[in-house]
Amino acid sequence: MKQNAMLAARLGSIGALIVSMATASAAAPAEAPLQLYYYERPPFHSSDAGGHVVGRFVAPTEQILRRAGLRFEWVPMPANRVLATLRSAATPACSPGWYATPERQAEFWLSRPMLHDRPLIALLRADFPVPPGVTAKAFFQLPSLRLLVKQNFSQGAYMNALIERMPAPQVQQVTLEVPGMVQMLKADRADVIITTEAEAALFVSEAGFSMSEFQVLHFPDTPDDEYRYLICSPTIAAPIRARIDRAIRLLGPGPRERQAGLPG
Repeated sequence: MKQNAMLAARLGSIGALIVSMATASAAAPAEAPLQLYYYERPPFHSSDAGGHVVGRFVAPTEQILRRAGLRFEWVPMPANRVLATLRSAATPACSPGWYATPERQAEFWLSRPMLHDRPLIALLRADFPVPPGVTAKAFFQLPSLRLLVKQNFSQGAYMNALIERMPAPQVQQVTLEVPGMVQMLKADRADVIITTEAEAALFVSEAGFSMSEFQVLHFPDTPDDEYRYLICSPTIAAPIRARIDRAIRLLGPGPRERQAGLPG
């Protein structure tokens, strides 16, 4: 009888512990889904006719976050609002495929490199004179060059360093989307924009022109070592950061698995 009583007491204690654990689990708040801010920029990330987010950056991002065990939801947003919104995001939030700059590293949390870029190119009017084989270093030193850049965007570490040496009057920052910038080139209000070869024809077409009216310039000195990052709100929790970085380390691209990039 005494043994039965002891056994019953133990079973009761175990049952109470199970109920307590289940109650605590039910009471624990579910982890909020990670907000993924993106803007319409095919072929990298955009919404299709069915409202699904598609593009070259989308699958790698989703693969990383699923491997990290994170729920997420894509949130459309104008490009120039993404960084400002990340600064004040009350819930965990990120945006994929951005370059690292000292300013961004100071303000946000940047993941391990998630994508390895191909070199950027210059888009110019067809009649703009270009010395054969000109390097980016020499090109951005041309005294009459008028460069057009999108506000709050980076052109990668190498080109950023060259652009910073240009006289301020030669660099015009705008909030226009890239097709509008192409129209400014055609109207002779600027001479060059920096983009990717994958996007150049698309932007020219959206601006209402043909590629025969422009030229693409490849720079022999542009290094092929630019990387893209998930850029996240500074308040994103340390455990989530660790899970994302671990997933990238396990899934991240090797040097021969490069993805096409964009100024960002």
